[in-house]
Amino acid sequence: MNAAYRQLYIFQLLISDHLVNKTQLAEHFAVNPRAIQRDISQIKNFIIEQQLPYQLTYRRQLNGYQLTTAQDHISKLVILVLIKILLASRSLNQSELHDAITGLLGLVSKSDQAEIQPIVKNEVFHYQPVHHQQPLLKLIWQISQFIIGQQTIDIDYRNSHNQTETRTILPQAIIFSEYYFYVVAYSTKYHANRFFRLDRIFGCRATTQKIHRSRAERVSDGELRQYIHYMQPGEKTTIRFEFTGIVEAALDRFPTAKVITAQSNHQKVLIEAEVFDTGAMMWLLSQGTRVRVISPDSFVREMRETLRETLGLYQ
Repeated sequence: MNAAYRQLYIFQLLISDHLVNKTQLAEHFAVNPRAIQRDISQIKNFIIEQQLPYQLTYRRQLNGYQLTTAQDHISKLVILVLIKILLASRSLNQSELHDAITGLLGLVSKSDQAEIQPIVKNEVFHYQPVHHQQPLLKLIWQISQFIIGQQTIDIDYRNSHNQTETRTILPQAIIFSEYYFYVVAYSTKYHANRFFRLDRIFGCRATTQKIHRSRAERVSDGELRQYIHYMQPGEKTTIRFEFTGIVEAALDRFPTAKVITAQSNHQKVLIEAEVFDTGAMMWLLSQGTRVRVISPDSFVREMRETLRETLGLYQ
């Protein structure tokens, strides 16, 4: 067998996460150990010249060579965190979750996979996706391409009342929030930006109709995340509220929030935040007696009326 075959054989062992022992290989190919050493040197040079994300390392304690990634320790930590986030999101059906986890694990070595799998095994076994069970990955990619091309599309959309209709939209951003993926799009029906849950889209296709939006009218998904909650549009406003709960919970819920004043005992703080009112109200109402809205007056009146109606349900 020639040197080229030996080198391919050795490289295959290395990328399969095997330890390569020079003496054993020399016996296997019936050649001088110096020939195997030259093969290993050629492989090392090839990795460097091709800028492959590997390092060929000699493990003295194991008496052999092993292939490692340049970011060995970082990679497995990142992969573990990404899998944990996927599981917590519950956004993918069983099949797509399996494909996603398999793909992520394929980015690290077999030994790293063996470390990660026991950590997530129980969560994977008990994974419960949200009820829609729709495949989303291809649709997310497809609509993302329409966004890049600023392409107007027709979608077959089933609304919350289980009614299906075709809508013409200009998709502008895809956002994940509270278990669901949404496309933020300008709707010709409402002449305004609306949010459409991706799992309720059963077909989408390019259309010849053109919708032009000025730069000022376009949606920035990064900026949108600073103000919107529970994917409820509403009106943008600045609110102030007293809060006696865990301060970090409020500040994390509203990325634009800042503490205006705090009592000396730190049990009550005054917080100001720029928000979209509908989603903000949903969260504030969930905090019960831990929150009291101070301003603006219109928002206070709406909070008061909602609480009155809620109380009426229990009388």
